[in-house]
Amino acid sequence: MNTYTNLNENEKLVLKAISIASDANGGDFTYFDEVQRKIEGLTKEQIKGYFSQLEKKNYIMICEGQICAAGEVDFLTDYEF
Repeated sequence: MNTYTNLNENEKLVLKAISIASDANGGDFTYFDEVQRKIEGLTKEQIKGYFSQLEKKNYIMICEGQICAAGEVDFLTDYEF
């Protein structure tokens, strides 16, 4: 299991929600609304901020509204928690 040492706890929470939400699409992609439904305790604006951080750190790529894998994985479901 990867410990994702360059991520804070909320970034890990959001990445995990992205991974879980993408499972219905085979790990290829997901959408913001699907991820937001998986997260409690963070506002829409906070989640968007964490998306930005995850994109900068090369964990995800956002293209035409879809959230896709970036960096070392081929599928979002490859992230293990």
